[in-house]
Parts: sequence; structure tokens; C-alpha cells
Amino acid sequence: MSDDIEKEIEDDDAPTEEVAELMESHDLDKEEAEHVQEIMEEYGLDEDDAVELSDEL
Repeated sequence: MSDDIEKEIEDDDAPTEEVAELMESHDLDKEEAEHVQEIMEEYGLDEDDAVELSDEL
């Protein structure tokens, strides 16, 4: 039973595929990449513009 709970926690902490790609391509940590993903979704920007905007925020 505790294995199921640990696996669920690990799955929640795992970055989505999009976030993982941002982390790799722009050398971001998970939190920064998630913020960039939110900016992309909210403002409809491409990833380069979103990364640039996140640096300014």
C-alpha cells in the first residue's frame, strides 16, 4: 500500500512532457519551465518569447 502512495507522489512531481522539453532546450529548472508553460498558454506565445517574458517577470 505504501508503494502505491509513493508512486502517486512521484508521478505528481514528474514534469509533463512539454515542461521536460522546456527544461532541456532552455536549461530551466522545473519551476521555471512550468512558469514558462503557463505564460505560453495564457498569452499564446511561442516558447522563446515566453522564456524571454518569464525572465522579465
